[in-house]
Amino acid sequence: MNVKTALEKLLNAPIVNKNNLHGGIKKLDLDLYTARLYQNKTNYGIGDEKSEPLKDFPKFIDLGGTMEIKIMVVHNYVSKVRCSENTKIKEIFENFHPTLITIAGMDVVYEKDKYKSLKDFDIEDGDMILISDYYDGGGEEFYIDDDLLDPSYDYDFRGVNDGNQKFYRGGLEYKRPCGWNRYALKVKGKYENDKWIDGPGESNGEWAVSYHGTLQDNMKSIYYNGYRIGTRNAYGKGVYCSPNIETAAEYSGKFTGDDGKTYKIVLQNRVKPSSIKRASDKGGPSDYWYIENEKDIRPYSICVKQFN
Repeated sequence: MNVKTALEKLLNAPIVNKNNLHGGIKKLDLDLYTARLYQNKTNYGIGDEKSEPLKDFPKFIDLGGTMEIKIMVVHNYVSKVRCSENTKIKEIFENFHPTLITIAGMDVVYEKDKYKSLKDFDIEDGDMILISDYYDGGGEEFYIDDDLLDPSYDYDFRGVNDGNQKFYRGGLEYKRPCGWNRYALKVKGKYENDKWIDGPGESNGEWAVSYHGTLQDNMKSIYYNGYRIGTRNAYGKGVYCSPNIETAAEYSGKFTGDDGKTYKIVLQNRVKPSSIKRASDKGGPSDYWYIENEKDIRPYSICVKQFN
């Protein structure tokens, strides 16, 4: 199974080049969640308002100004907005039911983005904003830009056996994903610097390696929004991971590839060494780690393996 198929399975969405989509689409990034800006004047209809969040869906919002844009928060639910280029994101979305904001994934970064203006995102008169994560379930229209991949760091560990040979990252032993095929995500330049992944050595800011297995439905959120601390915290509150990929794989859901074979996907991460808490300190397994600060664990590649 190639990297494109693996990532499409991982994030449950097609990988395409954004420049080939509909000819006129621009990608609108409001930090951690993705919306898409349609440069057209298509008149979408309004569907039946059946669910509670849509009961009082605003079909028209008048904020004053000479611009008129459209916001599609859910398929066939379009709100026309009269506004100006200086209208703030907050002024628009405070007119929607709070549940819609949560479902659309905006609650994660809303406090940070809400005072940005339409001008900040190059939104012009006649444009349409589509909240991708809530568009018709996300499966058909949500896309992943193909420039998220970094093939120069891909590595096929299938058939590799390290034996007694040891490797280190961030001052801790790095148990390589032997038996798995690793596909790299593009993370260089994504954070304040690249020392966390380049190092070399903990003294130079390099982070250790861990693995995280989860259900396929959670993968897309993890890639775009980062990790979130769960509700099941057996040994302490944090994001759980393991230095052993086989341990992490126990928590990864299986999926069937286009070739009819069964696979598992595990995220490979870098973790800040000083932030690692060990479950063994509280009587737990020796290869269970948990990271109390969500910002101290960063996915940088995915590993795929065929299972019988």
